[in-house]
Amino acid sequence: MSGKYPDSFYRVTLKAIVRNEKGEVLVVRESGDGWSLPGGGISHGEDEKTALARELREEVAITTPFEYHLIGTDTVFMDKHEAWLMWIIYEVIPEKGFGFGKGEDADEVAFRYPDSFKDDPEIFAQLIYKWTSK
Repeated sequence: MSGKYPDSFYRVTLKAIVRNEKGEVLVVRESGDGWSLPGGGISHGEDEKTALARELREEVAITTPFEYHLIGTDTVFMDKHEAWLMWIIYEVIPEKGFGFGKGEDADEVAFRYPDSFKDDPEIFAQLIYKWTSK
């Protein structure tokens, strides 16, 4: 990677683990990429709950109140952006009976079993499995 600080530039994203009663996890595809957990970059001045609410609305059309708690963090180097991507992962529990769908930033949204990502070669699918199969 070129630049003065090659190991210090991170894109910080918040990711939400949302489960249904069957134990499936809500996942999203956007911009022609593979499956990922819903979420995205935190904007300057946003707190974590505001950023999670915005990303859930934009990607998976969840607008109901929710509880959340921090699960952990992970990092991966993104060759196409020449930068590190840091995931801050939250368990998100929307109000009972919440609705979801394809948000304005999504190409596809689905509930899937975590094990379906176990052998997927895509890095984000591997992270879905890592953080949801526990």
